[in-house]
Amino acid sequence: MANFAWGSVAYGNVLDDEGHVWFYDLGRTWGDQPAGDGLFLGSALRERFAGAELQPMLPISSAQLDALRKKALIAKTGSITRKQHAVDAGGAGCEAYIWERADAYRRIELGDMGDYAVTNSRPEARELEKALRDIFHSVRSRPAPKKTAL
Repeated sequence: MANFAWGSVAYGNVLDDEGHVWFYDLGRTWGDQPAGDGLFLGSALRERFAGAELQPMLPISSAQLDALRKKALIAKTGSITRKQHAVDAGGAGCEAYIWERADAYRRIELGDMGDYAVTNSRPEARELEKALRDIFHSVRSRPAPKKTAL
């Protein structure tokens, strides 16, 4: 979740490559740092989630992680459309990150709604987004996001 409408906040959940769910609250928005060839610096991604809090739930199984990874790899080939949808609505999106080098990853847009409606043309993107949202909604004790001054 990122909200640009009335201040700048960025918080949400992330599923790591070992199946653990973490809550992060940056208190501000964050941007990828280019690494060339459409990739982004891994150090910046690690920094983004450095202060995340492990959520009290069992890890996702390796079989489920493999299925999610396969959907992400297919979603990577989708075309992305962005359409102005509203004004002052912020944005709530879902992304996947795939490591393509030891120091760089590719960000895959799965979907976003807010000021802009962002869609990925691959059905696997929507399936992955739904699966991730279902996992994240099952987390019972998510901390409240930090408040930022306007």
